[in-house]
Amino acid sequence: MYINKILYENVGPIKKIDIDASFTDAGNPKPMLLVGENGSGKSTLLSNIVDSFYEMAEKAFNDATKSDGGTGHQYYKAIMPIEIHSGEKYMYSYIEFQDTKKFAYVSKCGNLSVDDLKNKIGTDTVKSLKLEESVNYKEISVKKDDVEHIWQRAVVCYFGPDRYEKPVWMGSKYYETEEFSHPTIREKWNGHLSNSIVVKNVTLVNLPWLLDVIVDSRPDVKGDINNLSLANISATDLIELRKARENLEVIMSKIIGEDVYFGLNLRNSGKSRFKILKKSDDSVVAPSIDSLSTGQIALFNMFSTIVRYADNNRLLQSINLEEITGIVVIDEIELHLHTKLQRETLPQLIKLFPKVQFIITTHAPLFLLGMQENFGDKNFDIYELPDALKIDVERFVEFQRAYDYFKQTKTYQRDAEKTLSEIETETHTLVITEGSTDWKHMKAAYNSLKESGNYAELFEGLDFEFVEYEPKNSHEDAKYTLEMGNTTLSAICENMAKLPQETRYIFIADRDHESTNKKLGGSNSNYKDWGNNVYSFVLPVPKTRRETPNICIEHYYDDAEIKTEIEIEGVKRRLYIGNEFDDRGIAFSINRSCERKDICGQNSISIIEGTQGDRVTDLENAGNINYALPKMKFANFVLNKQHPFDGFNFENFVEIFKIIKEIIDANS
Repeated sequence: MYINKILYENVGPIKKIDIDASFTDAGNPKPMLLVGENGSGKSTLLSNIVDSFYEMAEKAFNDATKSDGGTGHQYYKAIMPIEIHSGEKYMYSYIEFQDTKKFAYVSKCGNLSVDDLKNKIGTDTVKSLKLEESVNYKEISVKKDDVEHIWQRAVVCYFGPDRYEKPVWMGSKYYETEEFSHPTIREKWNGHLSNSIVVKNVTLVNLPWLLDVIVDSRPDVKGDINNLSLANISATDLIELRKARENLEVIMSKIIGEDVYFGLNLRNSGKSRFKILKKSDDSVVAPSIDSLSTGQIALFNMFSTIVRYADNNRLLQSINLEEITGIVVIDEIELHLHTKLQRETLPQLIKLFPKVQFIITTHAPLFLLGMQENFGDKNFDIYELPDALKIDVERFVEFQRAYDYFKQTKTYQRDAEKTLSEIETETHTLVITEGSTDWKHMKAAYNSLKESGNYAELFEGLDFEFVEYEPKNSHEDAKYTLEMGNTTLSAICENMAKLPQETRYIFIADRDHESTNKKLGGSNSNYKDWGNNVYSFVLPVPKTRRETPNICIEHYYDDAEIKTEIEIEGVKRRLYIGNEFDDRGIAFSINRSCERKDICGQNSISIIEGTQGDRVTDLENAGNINYALPKMKFANFVLNKQHPFDGFNFENFVEIFKIIKEIIDANS
């Protein structure tokens, strides 16, 4: 069973979405990843999917839903008029499933007639629904026998954001949860669910099952020490039973990061009966499963639960992971997980289950990068809510934000400090800019102004070198690759000033962060002297920008120069400025739309470029064409004097070189 189609309208923050699930050429479901800011409707979307699971299961299993005290059952998701999108009169959700035949779930609330609902859904499957005119209405068009057949073959479960594994050291009285008795020998009853739909705190369930798997993989032997043989089982059966254990060991190995296997201590070992050992030397990695970290336990429990559910349905499915089918819904998949587990391990684990339809919400850009690396560009889908637009990894706006934070960590700072300390210079003065494009503009200005001859006194004896670097992720050939940023720049100044420096270091920061202005700028002069030959200043404000002083390097050009257009592969591209758009990101006068609404508006001078999610598209046909030019290309065109960037005015840059000269002259 898989989901084919999802239609929502006016449900909470979701105005309207229409998602057609994707499948590979082999017919396997592609993982569906839902991204977006908090409050964009990710959990709202999942709530109806999970509700459809309960409505489906209720058709066949007595314990699937809770009684309402009468002849009906409580809804997993209540129908609430307050959830209708602000200003609208109705809402509905429609989910179409495909098994041996199609069936559908629908939930509606408010003033929407049956005929109007059918017209909005517009699929043949809607005919199977016995829709009613009542204001609040919910139905799923599947029969009891079909549900039983589905649940016998497919894994259907939901890992919510409240999933949690109690640490071994926490007293039970301090952990409030509805925990049921989990017998070592699992009982099955007709009309009862074997597998819970919502999964959380399952260590107590997984451990006895895991012990069963290990026991089944260990044969009885007969004979004496010199003549042993298998007893009561064939070698073929044993190999198949052992495969289930090996599959679980593969899952654990990926999580721990090295090849491990499961072992058993003697039966009087209590909770340490189960242990994890290295294959290489048989040393103990973990004396018990709950001695792993919270993230490792959560991750193992998630994917071992998928195997356990399939195993409960049909033993052979735990032997062949690639044959497990069903729908697994995971809200905030990155919970408890370190970045390495997010980027490397999660995608690898998902890939073990090619026939499971994963529907996942996430805020983790590194997880998306890992999915791209493991699945390629075309074998998984990303939808950005609340509009459910299909996007690629680089358009996920939180990616660049998170990466900006990540590159300001101590690792990047140490790398940058080490690189700077190893640069040999004959001038004894190095100028380091906050951005990898800034030095290119300054070098272009230096060359132009010096050649003009108008500032002979300024440039006479002005002896320094720019640190000419590219960003870490650059494809350009470069001697140095660094990640700077204003926070890193500040930290480097502070650290390098702790020791005597033979080389004079001058750091230049943009002026678009107030905190940077205070920390890197001089309070009583044009620059800050950190001591030990370390200096910094922020970009001086040119006369043309005094009304908008929070500038970056591109603002040293006038607006017309900033907007210089160039044709690249048949598309005319340029930098844009925030004030070209209204606060909705729309510019009717130039027929353009900007995705970064947060940097648009009448009073914004933010530079909108073609990377970091700052896409500018056609207003009438918002396709894949991005009309915004990357800052790096703009800088390279200026530095290399490529037409039409070869006639720029660099007068505003003079103040930068005056401050550099002031530092050198005063401290020589």
